[in-house]
Amino acid sequence: MSLPVEMPCALGRPEQHSVIRAVPEDFVVDEVLGFDPSGDGEHIYLLLRKVGCNTAWVAEELARLAGLRHFDVGYAGRKDRHAVTTQWFSLWLPGQQETDWQTPSIEGVDIVGVTKHSRKLRRGMHQGNRFRIRLPDVVRTDDLCRRIEAIGRHGVPNYFGEQRFGRCGANLNKAELLLAGGLRKDRKRDLYLSAARSYLFNLALAGHVESGDWSAPDACGWLPGVVRGSGEPERVSGFDSWYEGLERLGVKAMRRPLAITPADWSAEWINGGVVLSFELPSGSYATSVVRELVHYVSGRSSDRRGAWRGETDG
Repeated sequence: MSLPVEMPCALGRPEQHSVIRAVPEDFVVDEVLGFDPSGDGEHIYLLLRKVGCNTAWVAEELARLAGLRHFDVGYAGRKDRHAVTTQWFSLWLPGQQETDWQTPSIEGVDIVGVTKHSRKLRRGMHQGNRFRIRLPDVVRTDDLCRRIEAIGRHGVPNYFGEQRFGRCGANLNKAELLLAGGLRKDRKRDLYLSAARSYLFNLALAGHVESGDWSAPDACGWLPGVVRGSGEPERVSGFDSWYEGLERLGVKAMRRPLAITPADWSAEWINGGVVLSFELPSGSYATSVVRELVHYVSGRSSDRRGAWRGETDG
């Protein structure tokens, strides 16, 4: 099975092309935690600056260095490896006194801050992410200025980024097998279920984009599954077995906004390109903003600090 992951743009097909992540410094992400760690508790909080490092790989390295089980290390969101990212990690170290965390001995990682808190960091606990993205070889045109203004006013469709679906949509192929009753013990089960739900949401949102009603105030779609309470999720035709499989597996349905407007939105023309600065809430994708401006390709390079695993920029 080959499923298209490219969805329609709200502003029409962009005129220009560019590269994202040609170098890590072109894609800078700073996590916005949204609360202040208390400074006391059983969990060490580390604010790390990572260059070319996969979030899960860094968490594994921290667990190894601290002699912890992998699930005793927490983080709020996965960040793209091919970027410069600053994010928080937590390590459960009950009863341990202050430790020298200034030299973690992890390639590509620097410690920015250390504190403590009473709770483990869990997925989605952060408020959002602040982005600074450089798009090289982009010319200032009337079309691009119109797009920049429209995004600031109306936002963009809140699509899940293509990285959610794995290389060449591989996670969707696995999801179809899982929903058909296979892969019962696969350790990436949750990843595949998430990919399936995200894809169904994107397809439904694409229908709203084509009909022009995606940006209505407070308009929401569904991450499909079992509905608890009121509401009747719309269904995309041709995927009945996916919806039935998600319900059979007891996955809880969730609402998600159809549109997202970047906060503190700005565009600056620098050295033959444009630099975008903005903030998004957790779970939203910077690439869903970029795709409304330019056709982009990724300049990802390969290295050994964690294989690409469908990292998000949420």
